[in-house]
Amino acid sequence: MNLQLWISHKLKLTGSEGSSVSTGVVIAVAGVALALIIMELTLAVVIGFKHEIASKLTGFDAKVFVEPAYDPASNSLEDYIEMSPVIEQAAAGTGIAAPLSLTLKQPGILKTDNDFSGVVFVGHDSRHDTTFERSNIIDGALPDYSDKSTANEIVISQTAADALGLTVGDKVYSCFFIDGKLKTRRHSVAGIYRSDLGEYDNVVVYASLHGLQKIAGVDSLTGTRIEISDIPDESIDAASGALADALAGAYHSRRTEKYYPVSDIHQTGAIYFNWLSLLDTNVVVIFVLMLCVAAFTLVSSLFMIILDRIRTIGLLRALGLPRSGVRNIFTYMGMRLVGLGLLIGNIAAIALLFVQQKVRLVSLDPEMYYLRYVPVEFNWVGFIAINIGIVVAAWAIMIVPAMSAARVDPAKTMHFE
Repeated sequence: MNLQLWISHKLKLTGSEGSSVSTGVVIAVAGVALALIIMELTLAVVIGFKHEIASKLTGFDAKVFVEPAYDPASNSLEDYIEMSPVIEQAAAGTGIAAPLSLTLKQPGILKTDNDFSGVVFVGHDSRHDTTFERSNIIDGALPDYSDKSTANEIVISQTAADALGLTVGDKVYSCFFIDGKLKTRRHSVAGIYRSDLGEYDNVVVYASLHGLQKIAGVDSLTGTRIEISDIPDESIDAASGALADALAGAYHSRRTEKYYPVSDIHQTGAIYFNWLSLLDTNVVVIFVLMLCVAAFTLVSSLFMIILDRIRTIGLLRALGLPRSGVRNIFTYMGMRLVGLGLLIGNIAAIALLFVQQKVRLVSLDPEMYYLRYVPVEFNWVGFIAINIGIVVAAWAIMIVPAMSAARVDPAKTMHFE
C-alpha cells in the first residue's frame, strides 16, 4: 500500500482538540456539495427547459418542410404545393425514412355575434402525428379528421376561447378570403387546447384538412407545405440541407419544372432557438462561479487543517518523509473532503430534481417562460462529467496549500502553539 495514502487515511478530520468535526472540514465539504448541487440543478433545468420549448415549437411547426414552388421570373412563391412523386423520391434519396405529410394553413377570421379574432386554420393529413395536439387538449377532444364527417369541427386555443366567449359545443362563423372572395363556414368547437406558447396559441386553430381543401378549392393532394417531423433533433440541419440539394438537383436536371424551397424549424423559430442558445452562456458563467466557490473553500479549509497538523508535519519530516510525501498526504486528505462533498451533493441534487420532476413544486409564469413549472431532465453523462471536472479541478487547486505544508520546517514546529 502507498505509505502516504495510508497516513492520510489515518489522520482524522477533526479539530486540534479532538472535536467531532473541524470547522475547516465543514466548510470544505459544504462548499463542494453546494457547488455540485447548483451545477447539476442548473444543467438539469437548462436541458429540461430547452427540451420543453423545442418540443412545443416542433409540435406547432414541422422540423423540415417543403414550401410551394418558387418562380424565379416573378420572384414569388406559389400559393399551394402538391404531394408529387418527385418530392417523395428526393426525400427517399437523401436517406430520410420519416413519412411525408401534407399540411394546409389558411388564414381566416373567427367571428361571434360580439367579437372576432384573426387566426390561422391548420389541417394535417392522416400521416401527421397528433400526439402533441392531444397532449395540449384541456377540454373536449381532438376530432378524428380522417373522418370526413368532422369537416366542420375545429379546435381552438384557450386564449381564443376566452377572447370570444366560446366553449366546447358552441358554433362560430369562420370567414376566409379566397381569390378575392369571402367564404363563410359555420364551425363547431370540438375542443380547446393550451400550450402556453402564446404567439402560437393566439392564432393556431386546428381544422379538417379535407374541409380546408374544399374551402380553398384544391384537390386532396394539395396543401401549403409538405412536412417531415419524425427525425432526430440533431439531424434537422443535415436533413434540411440534403433535401434542399436533392430538390435543386431535380430542378436543374429537368426532372421537375418547379423549384421547391426547403425550410426547417431552426429558421422559422430562429428567435426562440437563439434565445435558448443564450442559456448555454449562462450555464458556463454559473459553472465558473461555482468552481471558484469550491476552490476558495477547499484552499482555505485545507490551510486550516494544515495549521491543526503542524506538529504532525514536523514529526513526519523529522522521521525522514520528503516534502513530496507531505504534499501528497495533504492532497489525499483534501480529496477525501472532495469525495465526501460530492457524495452529499449528488444525493441532495438528485433528490431535489426527482421531487421537482414528480411534484413540480417550483412553478413559473407561462406568459414569461412559456411553461407553468420548472422542467428538469436527468442528464447522467453531464452529471458524471461535472463530478469528474470537480475532482480534476480540486486536485490541481490543492497543490498550493499542500506545497505550503511541505515547506514546514521540522525544527520550528517544536515551538508552534
